[in-house]
Amino acid sequence: MDLTNFGQEGDPMVIYPVPVEVTQARVQLVVDQAAKAPPHLINQDLQAVDHAKAAAIEAALANLPDEEPPLVDVKV
Repeated sequence: MDLTNFGQEGDPMVIYPVPVEVTQARVQLVVDQAAKAPPHLINQDLQAVDHAKAAAIEAALANLPDEEPPLVDVKV
């Protein structure tokens, strides 16, 4: 019995901490929204959040280990 599966189907979800760059971009967006900044600044903030998220996902995927070798080695 797999204790980490919790009866869910499919692949386990990869969870990683939110990088500082993503948090900073989100904070800047909230600050500009609260200050009623011009729309072009809000759009730039949204793009910065999206870019930071994409970079974080790319970095996380680059650090994934290669496919695990099979547990059983069958030779014929």
